[in-house]
Amino acid sequence: MLRYGNTGDAKYLSELINRVGDDLYFYLVKHSDTELAKDISQQAWVKVIDKRTSYSATGSFKSWLFKIGRTTLIDEYKKNNRWQSLTDEQETFVFDKNLEALFETDRLRAFNLALEQLPFLQREALVLQQEGFRLREIATITNSEIETIKTRLRYAKQLLQQLIKIEEKKHD
Repeated sequence: MLRYGNTGDAKYLSELINRVGDDLYFYLVKHSDTELAKDISQQAWVKVIDKRTSYSATGSFKSWLFKIGRTTLIDEYKKNNRWQSLTDEQETFVFDKNLEALFETDRLRAFNLALEQLPFLQREALVLQQEGFRLREIATITNSEIETIKTRLRYAKQLLQQLIKIEEKKHD
């Protein structure tokens, strides 16, 4: 990112998009639908282009990008008065075709159904952790305290276990 930030050279931007573009899209699609995720992803990259000189190497580029994507998504929901319903609504996951075979098992199907039912903030913290972000990075991305993130993760994991059991019983 520093090379792109310093030069503005499109080849460095292309490298960044190739490296983390899919990660951003899949993060967004877990909190919206595919069309909105595409739109927000594009808007986030436009913001990266516009703010390239303001990036500081104090954190990872990926966490900076995810923070931009998250903020843009929340702004979109607020603009359309959908932010409140986001915590309750069921969302559809879209998975890479190469991974579809993995999701055929009952256990993984139960996991995905349970994950969809988690409150937004808990699901978000869990998804970011699964994306490989550390607690400090998750706190930065979500504008939250580290202790708050720990609590969200703990509650998410507890609730997820309960919901998985319920989903598995439904399919027995």
